[in-house]
Amino acid sequence: MNINSYEDFCFYQKVSRETYDKFKLFEETLVKWQRSINLISKSTINDIWFRHLLDSSQLYPFISKIKGNIFDFGSGAGFPGLVLAIMGHKKICLVESDQKKCTFLREVAMLCEIEVSIFNSRIENLEYKDVDLIMSRALAPLSKLIDYVELFIDKSPSSKKSFPNMLFLKGKSYKNEISDLYKNKKLFFYEYPSITDKDGKILYFDSSSVLKN
Repeated sequence: MNINSYEDFCFYQKVSRETYDKFKLFEETLVKWQRSINLISKSTINDIWFRHLLDSSQLYPFISKIKGNIFDFGSGAGFPGLVLAIMGHKKICLVESDQKKCTFLREVAMLCEIEVSIFNSRIENLEYKDVDLIMSRALAPLSKLIDYVELFIDKSPSSKKSFPNMLFLKGKSYKNEISDLYKNKKLFFYEYPSITDKDGKILYFDSSSVLKN
């Protein structure tokens, strides 16, 4: 699917002209860096707008009213966290273990003049910080993502440990991933269609409804 203009993008996801211009700067920087480090799959380099920028931007309605910190586990090239920071959220924290990718994220953040926190760390080694929502895209199967979240919240100094809100973009294998998750845990979630993948889903785990075995 080709997105070649501001109007094309706004057909799917309405953003300001300023945000769109920052997306263009993001894309240009990504293409330049892709020549030296592998930021995204080569098969998607000609479809960055639809496969990555639009795909990430569709999560904004889920996070727009969250006031606290939002952690993006395995941010990679900045999807979805950096996109959502460009769209206006002020408390996005990008977690990425690859130092070169972190350097890329910092450059895009600087060029786009946005506020974002970047943690060059493996999730397992990440220091605990108060968080309202944890999200991820294309990092790991659902059961592994929940393991990462549990590992993170277990570091909380509070005696009462509970899941934060969680938001995950999933592809066509999501049903199998849910089945695998339910072998060990029963977590209630809401399921929404993806605007970029007819077989994909957006899974939202509301902290008030999450039940941990």
